[in-house]
Amino acid sequence: MANRYSSRVEQARYNLDQLEANKPGDYESQYKNQIDGVQSKLNDMNKNGFSYDYTKDMAYQQYKNRYTRGAELASEDATAQAAARSGGYGNSWGTSSGQTAYQNNMNGLASVADSLYSQAYNEYNTKKSDLSNQLGTLQKQDELARQEWQTNVDKYYNDLSYAQNEYNSAVNAYQQERSSKRGFWGSVLTGAA
Repeated sequence: MANRYSSRVEQARYNLDQLEANKPGDYESQYKNQIDGVQSKLNDMNKNGFSYDYTKDMAYQQYKNRYTRGAELASEDATAQAAARSGGYGNSWGTSSGQTAYQNNMNGLASVADSLYSQAYNEYNTKKSDLSNQLGTLQKQDELARQEWQTNVDKYYNDLSYAQNEYNSAVNAYQQERSSKRGFWGSVLTGAA
């Protein structure tokens, strides 16, 4: 009978030792680097704000070249038509007509610049919104991972408490069994004497 109690103690101690050896570590976010990277980009955008320089925009340069060439052709055409109407001679009316045609064509370039500015501003806001959404998603995933880790830690401590109680119970049962045997043999020896 003592053997059964001592093996219960040994098994309870083994289970407790196994649990203690597998204690979960501190939470380590698998998303930290990604969160930091996205947060850094968002901070930079907030710090620097929006800026647009149409002179550095390749699309604007292409439009400018196209509008300038179109304005030059319109000016030449208007000047030539005015000269043709006046008998083939250049005059101030022809020059004025050419300048007006040139300016009318170039006015379209200003609206293109406005349009490119609006497009760049929308792209900036979209990028900022995308980064905010990405950050929120990563933070949510990190929070879910932390909750899962916390659930595992709570389970570990519950299991550890159960194993500690089982070990204490096994030790108490073993000691009671030994104590009752000593009492029995003590009575037998006292009675024999």
